[in-house]
Amino acid sequence: MRGNILRVSVLASFLIFGAGAAHADVCVTIDEARDVFAPQERIAALLLVTSQFEQEGERVLAPGCSTPYLLSHVQLGNVIVVNLSGPGGQKEGRALGLDDLPALYSQMVRSIVTGRPMTGLNVVDRTNVTASQETARRVHSDSVWYARLGYGSIFGDRIYGTPALGFGYRAELDTFAIDVSFLNFQIPTSDYYSSGASAGSLLKLSGLYFTSPQANRSGYLGAGMSYGHRSFGASWGGTAGQYQTGWDGHGLQGELTVGYELARATSLRMFLQADAILPFYQVTSETFTRFGQVTATDRRYAPSLVVSIGIGR
Repeated sequence: MRGNILRVSVLASFLIFGAGAAHADVCVTIDEARDVFAPQERIAALLLVTSQFEQEGERVLAPGCSTPYLLSHVQLGNVIVVNLSGPGGQKEGRALGLDDLPALYSQMVRSIVTGRPMTGLNVVDRTNVTASQETARRVHSDSVWYARLGYGSIFGDRIYGTPALGFGYRAELDTFAIDVSFLNFQIPTSDYYSSGASAGSLLKLSGLYFTSPQANRSGYLGAGMSYGHRSFGASWGGTAGQYQTGWDGHGLQGELTVGYELARATSLRMFLQADAILPFYQVTSETFTRFGQVTATDRRYAPSLVVSIGIGR
């Protein structure tokens, strides 16, 4: 019995000693040689910083403790540079006005106590986001609406040549662009060899990468997806009352793009572009009797290629 009591007492002593070692006594004073705040603002700053240490589990004492910290503020306009230094390291941050200081104090003290860096979201939660962090720094992008016209080929039971057109919008950064295009069609012509062949996509989403981001002219590569259709070949009547339909299909498509854009430094853009449209589906043709009974269904893969010139602003 006495042995158990002794073991519990020793364990309790270790826990108490460990708790005291984990939370060292701290004290905070103003670095008067570097601080530019008025006396009333210094008092408020000390109260806020000591309160943050207490919220992080530290015990705050009067000046002369074993873990002293120096606090200073340098203000230029609305920007306040705060420096908090001591045995736990030196932390520096920027606040946008006096109202932004409590959130910054929270991050600096939490970084000192936990040892986590102030970068990223290491010491940020929903209660201590500063004004500069709340306001996202956005990079300007160019908005370009465009139309393009060209010529394409559909590779089916044979190669069909068709005129092509399309419309779209690009949001361009220096290196990357998001391209949203619509009403991209390969239109059948009236001549005998191309009659009955058409393809297109209602909507296409793709990303582009510019190989010369800062240049006035740049090549680019891209990939994306679209929803479209393709059809070619005419229905015909075979022997013994058999009839065959033309080829037709629709669904999702993968698209690969290579191009060259001109006048990137101006509001007027021109580009030469080649698109390979690779369907994720096959087109089908049905053979049926004169009574409407389907006797056979044939399938084939039918990609297409379009080369076009575009202009936009």
